Amino acid sequence: MSTSQALWLFALVFTTTGAVIGAAAYAKVHRIRRLVRRGARAQGVVIRLAATQMEGHGEGATLTFRSSGTTVYYPVVAWTTADGRAMETRTDIARSREKTLAVGTRVEVRYDPAKPTRWTLPAESGLLWWLFVGIGALFVVMGSGFLIGALRAPGL
Repeated sequence: MSTSQALWLFALVFTTTGAVIGAAAYAKVHRIRRLVRRGARAQGVVIRLAATQMEGHGEGATLTFRSSGTTVYYPVVAWTTADGRAMETRTDIARSREKTLAVGTRVEVRYDPAKPTRWTLPAESGLLWWLFVGIGALFVVMGSGFLIGALRAPGL
């Protein structure tokens, strides 16, 4: 494979990957922001932590983060919609036990009254997804750099 072909391949992979990651993360940010601004409010409480074992590829392989173990926890929040429907929903982001919301913590929930399964915790929302938007943008910039290199490479 020539240098020019390799640069074209890298440009394609990085730009496409970055665009997909960035667009998906921005869609999540947009949905969260819309819920925070326009969603109905409810008071909820963390009723339990759903433990999940992080596992790697293959049999018996596990991922560890800074040797702190491999179990992460999703807070499960109970709340009631304005029309009286009882909801029990799990957050999207898992954390170590020390960094997650404790059982019994009262939280504000914002939700879409037409579809209460679309919900967010305003206090927990946004920052992580903005990080993924940034990572996607970085990949697009890197892919653009490879594209410029491919266009300038001899032998085209």
